Parts: sequence; structure tokens; C-alpha cells
Amino acid sequence: MAPPPHRVSFVVPAYDEERRLGDSLARLIDFAAGQPYEAEIIVVDDGSHDRTAEIAREAAPRARGNVSLRLLQHKRNRGKGAAVRTGMAQAAGDYVMYFDADMAMPPDETRKLFAALDAGADVAAGSRIQPGGSDMRASQPAWRRIGGRLFAVGRSRLVPTGVEDTQCGFKAFRREAARGVFSRQQLDRWSFDTELLYLARRLGFSVQQVPIEWHHVEGSTFRLGLGPALQELRDLLRIRWLHRGVRAEGTKE
Repeated sequence: MAPPPHRVSFVVPAYDEERRLGDSLARLIDFAAGQPYEAEIIVVDDGSHDRTAEIAREAAPRARGNVSLRLLQHKRNRGKGAAVRTGMAQAAGDYVMYFDADMAMPPDETRKLFAALDAGADVAAGSRIQPGGSDMRASQPAWRRIGGRLFAVGRSRLVPTGVEDTQCGFKAFRREAARGVFSRQQLDRWSFDTELLYLARRLGFSVQQVPIEWHHVEGSTFRLGLGPALQELRDLLRIRWLHRGVRAEGTKE
């Protein structure tokens, strides 16, 4: 069992999230204010065209006491993977995690991921698949489920990670694991979640899947189509190529 974290970093990537970000940050601030650790919230505005950055600035004064909030910005839209990487590079917590701006996972669910880290895991990967086999992604529109299944087939064949729900956007890391993984992570698009888990496995970090409560929230910018599908397939191939030489110290290919 590890000692409880003194400081936790929450990274929230956001792109054109003016409709949802204000309420999400209010919920996160209220939750963090009641926790026994210092919490820093890092919002990364990924080149938004709306009031996303302004809303984050407006929320900052509410973060007091054991909670702080700061805004980082990309001049242009670079992708969720790039936004998470930017936030993680600035995170100072003993435990660091990222999750989506829509708060499809209630902030209370972070306790489950931190409990896995407390118990010794280096990485805790939230999973929408429950112990009994039910899948909370069943509430998604059909086109999202189809796209996810096609991606899962390609991923399982090309980039083994040992994690079934790689694309769940709720992952927590011990500081050392975060530094090891994010210093090597390169993809900017949707496949970056798979890249993180692949890197963690290659580096010898222990990864625990953690079933979480999750609800589909309307407003996703992900779109299913031939072009995006081919791009994601290419990214899966790139993961293997980019990290072909990565391995834990003391191990051989």
C-alpha cells in the first residue's frame, strides 16, 4: 500500500466546450474541495473558437483553499492527445489523471482510480465494462458503437495493451509512470489512449483496469467515416513503429 497522495493533478482537455465546461469545472472544484489532498486543475484549451478559455478563467476564482485552477492554451487545434500531453507536462501531483470536459464520469469515480494506485498499480485505467460483463457504452449512438468495435478489432491485432476498453478517457498515473509514459507519447489524435497503455506495458509499469460509472453525454466531436477510420488505422501502425525500441530497463526484445 502506498501513502496517500499529498497533491493530485486533474488535467482537463477542452476544445469548443463553452456549453459544458462551466458546469463541469464547478462540479470538479466542489468535489476536490472536500478531499484530503491539495488539488490542481489544469484546463488545456486546444485552440478553441468559442468561449472555452474565458469560461476557464471565470472558474478560477472559485478554486480556493486546497484547490487551484490554471489555464494552458494551444494557439491552434492540435488534438486531444496533444492537449493531454501539454497538461501532463505541467502537472506536479503525486497522482495525475485526465478526463473529458463533459464529465461523463462523475468526479466521485476518481476515488476508484486512486484506490488502485494506493494498492500498488502504476496506472489505473477506467473501464466502462462492468465485472458482470455489461458495457456502459451500450447507451452510445449506434454509429459510435460501430466505430468503437471496428477500432477495437484493429487495436487488438496491431497494438496489444492488455486493456479491453482502451479509449475510456479516464486514466490515472503515479507521477513516475506519468513521466515515463508522457515523455515518449507522440500521437495527437484519438488513438493516443492506446499509445499510452502500450507504452506503459512496454516500460514495465503495472496497469489495472477499474470499472467505473459512465454515462454518454451528447456533443462529441468524434465522427465515423472512411477518412477518420483510415487515419486511426495508420496511427495504430505508427504506435508500433514509433515505440519499437521502448522497453523496461533490464529487458531485451
